[in-house]
Amino acid sequence: VPVDDVIMHEALQLIEKMIEDGGTHQVATANVDYLLHATKDSEYRRSLCMCDLVVADGMPLVWASRLFGIPLRERVAGADLVPRLVHLAGLKGYTIFLLGATPEIAQAAEREMQTLSPGVRIVGRLSPPVRPLDQFDNEPILTEIERTRPNILLVAFGSPKQEKWISRNRHRLKVPVCIGIGGTLDFIAGTVRRAPMWMQRSGLEWLFRTCVDPRRLGPRYFDDALLLIRYLFVQVAIQQMFRHRRQELDLSIDSIGAVQIIGISGTMTGSGLVKLQNLLCSVLPSRRPIVLDLTRTSHMGADGLWILAGLVRNASRYGCEVWLAGLSRSLQRQLRVASFEGLFRSTASSMEAVRQISRERFQVNLELGDNWAVCRISGDKSSDGARRT
Repeated sequence: VPVDDVIMHEALQLIEKMIEDGGTHQVATANVDYLLHATKDSEYRRSLCMCDLVVADGMPLVWASRLFGIPLRERVAGADLVPRLVHLAGLKGYTIFLLGATPEIAQAAEREMQTLSPGVRIVGRLSPPVRPLDQFDNEPILTEIERTRPNILLVAFGSPKQEKWISRNRHRLKVPVCIGIGGTLDFIAGTVRRAPMWMQRSGLEWLFRTCVDPRRLGPRYFDDALLLIRYLFVQVAIQQMFRHRRQELDLSIDSIGAVQIIGISGTMTGSGLVKLQNLLCSVLPSRRPIVLDLTRTSHMGADGLWILAGLVRNASRYGCEVWLAGLSRSLQRQLRVASFEGLFRSTASSMEAVRQISRERFQVNLELGDNWAVCRISGDKSSDGARRT
């Protein structure tokens, strides 16, 4: 999951730019529990990768980033972000829609928001019955959101339901900023107390919450701890193993038909990744399929994995298909440990990827009879294959 290295005021600036740009953007406030669900649920993992902004709502993520050598500067907790966003909305005239929580908590949170930022406009408030996501009656919810046309949608269904709901309905929402906020409305309404400030600053808010609600949060934090043991330490061990085996990163680019092939040689880590990022930014707008040829890639650092996870998001924006080719066993194991399954299609070689892409993009089938012939054409007829045909 690509977690963005932003501090609080930068996150607010990015959200403000999203509102000004229009369209639909999704923001997630990730913690270890989010990552735990992402390792088990491929749909959820992809929805997080597709988010336009993912902030670190949990000190364990900040601590882990330091172990990997690419430190996040600050924890940006959703419980801190939302009140600041409400204040910004009051100043700028942005409208807010509250979705989720009980009617009593949502109403109390609305009153507190108006106290926090007099004049802030809460244009809608809905509390759907608690039920599995597939049993949601989405039409009345979406109709009400379309009618009120908010600038900001705060979804308090809890994770992973809220992120998946936003992702599934993104094409209908037409809300500039949609954020899954978990239990933040409970904090704002005052029904759940936050930890003392010194515990928040020292990263011990989880301990305070466990003491307040041990039955619900105790098992959750225990599972989170097991996740850290199972995944984090294995990844750190892999990073340490290859720390002294760095090879200079070398890039090449070639085209076969409509397919762009980017060859990556050496170790995907360090300052050389800037060149890779710039190259990807230059080829994505063409919307042509991209194959990353990793045959000569010896290892990926944590920063290389971050580039790869971010590529899922950026390629989706352009509708660009990305394949991985030539993965060695060690790279396959590293991606498996980092839970990259299902995010990319992969093949044994770049040429095999080109063949599969070409078959999928343009197909011609000829059926012959005694006095007739039918030529069936499908796929992208603007490709080189179409011109040759």
